[in-house]
Amino acid sequence: MKDIQVTLAQLTPKLSEKQHNLLLIREAIAKASKEKSDIIIFPELFLTGYSVGENISDLAEVTNGPSLTEIKKLCRKHSIFAVVGFPEKGDDGNYYISSAFINEKGGLQGVYRKVHLFDSEKKYFSQGTEIPVFDTPLGKIGLMICFDVEFPEVARALKLKGADLIIISNANMVPYEVHHHIYAKSRAMENEIPVIICNRLGSEGELNFCGDSMVINSDGKVLLSMGNKEGVKTIGLPLHSSTDPKLGYIAKRRRELYSV
Repeated sequence: MKDIQVTLAQLTPKLSEKQHNLLLIREAIAKASKEKSDIIIFPELFLTGYSVGENISDLAEVTNGPSLTEIKKLCRKHSIFAVVGFPEKGDDGNYYISSAFINEKGGLQGVYRKVHLFDSEKKYFSQGTEIPVFDTPLGKIGLMICFDVEFPEVARALKLKGADLIIISNANMVPYEVHHHIYAKSRAMENEIPVIICNRLGSEGELNFCGDSMVINSDGKVLLSMGNKEGVKTIGLPLHSSTDPKLGYIAKRRRELYSV
């Protein structure tokens, strides 16, 4: 399988200003399309900004809401996949921190709901209950959101379900820069799988978001690092590369010892 072209949108959304953030999404998708990208990734809750808790009932959308409908049209127009963070209003009446996975035809490939909620998120959002893998023409793709990367079980579950690639949408903040830098590389290395992690920049109240978006190959090598610079960057990523047979972590697992 050839390399896929992946784009990171390390940008700064404006809190509660969907139209501004949709403009950023529109511009980023257009740029990624010009660079022949196959898929573009946006940060966690990018549609609305992160600190939406108090206004969640006004800002959350269902999966066929107006904002996602517009993004679907953009994906179809530019023939590109996109992962977009948004606050979701579920059919069950609960709110979720979600990533919409939209395909190149403008269809909803699926939605991932954040499984591990961080700090005050649990006051406003419900936890997701599934760890799906999405089968696409690009390969089998698993999604995670921010705090999920700190739990090795999520990435391992995705790998065991056959994922070829893990994509993480982030709203990581100071002082946790080093945590995610190390964990994202670790999840790639221990599962011998490429990992894409896309974080945001900017501030909301006392929260300072730290960027450090990366594209990491299955050896843990960082192919693209965006540091604290705002931008939309594209790079080729091999989904399948030779692995060291002396390691073989998946094959050498001792499952009978792990039931604890």
